Amino acid sequence: PNVSPLTAARQMLQEPMDNKFIGFSSYFDQTVAGISYLAQAFGAEDICAMYIPSDFGKEIEEGAKHAAQELGLTFAAETTHKPDELDFVGSLPKLKDAGCDVVVMALGVRQGITVVGTAKKLGWTDVKFLNTSAGFLEAVAAVPGGVTDGLYAASGWADLLARAQEEEPARFIAAYEARFDQPAGGFAMLGYTAADTMLRALEVAGAELSQEAFIAAMETLEYYDALSDAQVTYGPSDHRGVDDIVISVVENGKWREVARE
Repeated sequence: PNVSPLTAARQMLQEPMDNKFIGFSSYFDQTVAGISYLAQAFGAEDICAMYIPSDFGKEIEEGAKHAAQELGLTFAAETTHKPDELDFVGSLPKLKDAGCDVVVMALGVRQGITVVGTAKKLGWTDVKFLNTSAGFLEAVAAVPGGVTDGLYAASGWADLLARAQEEEPARFIAAYEARFDQPAGGFAMLGYTAADTMLRALEVAGAELSQEAFIAAMETLEYYDALSDAQVTYGPSDHRGVDDIVISVVENGKWREVARE
C-alpha cells in the first residue's frame, strides 16, 4: 500500500485505487477552493495562471479553468515557464494587461517568491497571487522585507508555526527540536502525521498482518489529528483522509488562516 505520499497530485487516487491512501486534497481541488474564496471575498472575476507545463502545472491550470467555468468567472490569460526561469518582467505585464484579478501559480518555490516580489516592484498590487500546498511553506512566508506578504495558499492542512502556542503543536515542536536539534516545520509535521496514520492502521490490523488486513484496517480509520488540525476519515470508497481545504495568507512573515472550504 502507498500511504500518504508527499504529493497532492490527483493521479494518486486514479483507478485502481485499492492500494492507495492519500492524506489530503489534490492540487486541482485546492486551486478551485482558493479561487472560490478569493471570488467571494474580493469579487475577483478574471482568473489567470502561471505554470510549468508539467503534470503538476497542467493540473493546476485545469483547476483554474474549471473554477472559472463553474463560478461564472473569466479565465483571462496564462503564461508558461521553464523550471529554472527567474525573470518574470516580461510575463507579468502581459497578465496585468489581461486584467487578472487572481493569478494561480504552479511554479517552483523560488520562482513563486520571485513572481510576487517582481509584481510589487512593477507596482502591480491589486492582484491576488495564489499557491497550492506546493508553495505552502514557512520559508515562503518568512522571506525578509515582507516580499510575500499578501500571498495566498490553499492547502490540505493548517500551518504548524501559526499554531505553535496550542498544546499539541507546542509539544511536537519541543520534542522534535530536542530530538533533532533543528527547528520543526511543516514537512516534519507531515512526516509525523503520515507515520501516525500508518501505525494506527497497523494496530487495527493486528499481529496477523497481510495486505488485505492492512487495507481493511485503513478503511476503518476515523480520528481528529490535533497536530494538523484536521479530521481524518477513510472508508471503503474513500481513500482520502482529509477533505478540508485551508485558505491562508502571508501576514508579517507568517501564514494566517482565513477560511476553510
